[in-house]
Amino acid sequence: MRSIHHSSARTIHIKDPQSMSAVSWSAKETLRLAKLRDYCILDTLPDTNYDEIAKLAADTCRTPAALVTLVDADRQWVKAKIGADISETPRCVAFCDQAIRQVNTLIVEDAMQHPQFCNNPLVVGPPYIRFYAGHPLITPDGYALGTLCVLDYQPRQIAAQQVEALKVLSRQVMAQMELTRQSQQLQRVNDSLEQRIKEQTNSLRASLHSLLKVQTALLKREAASRHNALHDPLTSLPNRSYFLQRLEQSVQLAQRDLNHQYAVLFIDLDSFKPVNDTLGHEVGDQLLTHVAHRIKRLLRKSDLVARLGGDEFAVLLDNIAGREEAITAVRRIQWHLEQPFAVADRQLSISASIGITLSQIGYQRAESVLRDADTAMYQAKRQAKERSQMQMDLQLKQQENQVSAPIVIQTDSHSAQQFVVFDNHIKNRVQTRLSLENELRQALISDQFRLHYQPVFELSTQKIAGLEGLLRWNRPRRGWICAKEFIHVAEQIDVVHRLSPSLINQACQQLARWGFSKDDPPGIVRPDFLQKSWEKSKNTMRSPHIATDFKLHLNLSATQLRSSQLVAQWQTALKKHRICGSRFQLEIDESLLLTEEPTIAANLKSLKALGLSLCVDGFGKGHFSFSRLHQLEVDALKVDSTFVAQAFAQKNSAAMLKTISNFGRSANLSVIASGVETIQQFKLLISLGYRLGQGNWLANVLASEDIEPAILR
Repeated sequence: MRSIHHSSARTIHIKDPQSMSAVSWSAKETLRLAKLRDYCILDTLPDTNYDEIAKLAADTCRTPAALVTLVDADRQWVKAKIGADISETPRCVAFCDQAIRQVNTLIVEDAMQHPQFCNNPLVVGPPYIRFYAGHPLITPDGYALGTLCVLDYQPRQIAAQQVEALKVLSRQVMAQMELTRQSQQLQRVNDSLEQRIKEQTNSLRASLHSLLKVQTALLKREAASRHNALHDPLTSLPNRSYFLQRLEQSVQLAQRDLNHQYAVLFIDLDSFKPVNDTLGHEVGDQLLTHVAHRIKRLLRKSDLVARLGGDEFAVLLDNIAGREEAITAVRRIQWHLEQPFAVADRQLSISASIGITLSQIGYQRAESVLRDADTAMYQAKRQAKERSQMQMDLQLKQQENQVSAPIVIQTDSHSAQQFVVFDNHIKNRVQTRLSLENELRQALISDQFRLHYQPVFELSTQKIAGLEGLLRWNRPRRGWICAKEFIHVAEQIDVVHRLSPSLINQACQQLARWGFSKDDPPGIVRPDFLQKSWEKSKNTMRSPHIATDFKLHLNLSATQLRSSQLVAQWQTALKKHRICGSRFQLEIDESLLLTEEPTIAANLKSLKALGLSLCVDGFGKGHFSFSRLHQLEVDALKVDSTFVAQAFAQKNSAAMLKTISNFGRSANLSVIASGVETIQQFKLLISLGYRLGQGNWLANVLASEDIEPAILR
């Protein structure tokens, strides 16, 4: 090295040019060898593609021999050969080692006269090479891996056209190598992809198998429990739920066919309580069983008798001729109930008060039919008591004129029995319903409905991942009441349908107020909320942080999803308040997965197109369809709260929780656990891999002003 000194006393070292060239070649050679290894061609079997190019080179240059060679670290290896029995030579004697060091074709017209090759073992010994012309095989990024060369055993010259042809053919060799390498790489990628797909498929199949196995066990248990859920365990008669389902069919049939008539009988046994009190509940249960069987024997196969609870029964007389046929059936039931029952070596008699409702009133819902029959039954019972009291008063008056006779009060059971057909004069309970309907309509006009919110948490980080908007009614003189107390009536009188655009607008306006507008920078993190505000609202939240993928959850009923204006209402509200659809997650009941209604499916698809996420609420009850999850492009599952509630009491519930969690991960669906009420449930869900959860132990339902300190910037 040479040094140049400057006045600053700093020494600058200039490397020797020959040394720099050696270092540069060494580094380049390392990269060249790595590139050669990347083509995976060394020591491979002969290939006709390369043989044909070598033969074409020999024919073009009119030489007896041609080679396709690759220069390795310490050897020259021959991929293709024509007219020469050479497979491998030491690199130090290879002509090609010199050829790859230059860009142009290396031409040696007479090796015996060439100072560099005259003593080469391949020249002075077999195969006695005298003429060599080789062009390097250059990769697209400039590395020479070997040569395409032609050989002769006599001195000779080569024409310019032949040299140019040799260059073209060398590029063809390189193109063939590149094609082979890319094919190998593609095959490796395909193999890797197939393996990954196989692994993911096996994982998903295992999860589905596990889920189906647990589900099958659960469905078997539910099949038995459903029967128990729909039948009275004492009498084996259908219960209220079963009766209402069957009655609903008759109601709908009567709406379609005006000639189809039905009647409902609400039966209450009179003076049954004294039987339990004096003879015991066991005797009372036996009496109820005898009563159930006797009523059932009196009915046609098309009719239905159910035990509603206690000493109350209901009868559906389906497809009757009219009012008189229903009254005849009532009298027959009352007469047979008067006949003594043999129970526990005793003869017991019983009477019944019966309320009747007829389809001519034009009912729209089964619950309304049963409600009015109940109202008529209480009217019948009241009339029976009034009649009995009149008879007692009459007997007492008669006893006043017979002082010497003992006072014995008797009642005529037949005359005491009574039935009443519901009509417009029996409206004590109906008025309550009408009052509620009027209040709901007025509440809609007076804007008394608001959304309250319950947080959804990331369980591990305890960040607020979202809020579920829950409908509340500020009912005069009662304050805020939850939706379950009025939602069914509100849906029947179309209040929910008319309220829907207001709730959508309210939700978007609330998000805008909280700062979740399109103007937000991506990945914004909200600041801590004010702990004192939370304490004031008596909630039990554990974390002061907001997740970046925060969503507002809203419940959608089947009534709302059938609305043709639903999508337009969402479009208007989102645009007005500049809110991204991705900020919302719509929750639908699991039963809607089975519906094939075109309007519901179209609305869900359009809402997804707006960016809104879709969550199945109450997931796991046994009514879902895997295919519908895919068809509706569901994003999340909210596990039915009964699984969380029963997690420690029933092993199947805990197993189902784990299986749904595994299925959610395999299917790339978010899974939310609902109904978290204890710390034990909280810890269990974390151990089962649940990321999201919701429940009163985590946080109560709060008004917007109480939750704002956690949301506002």
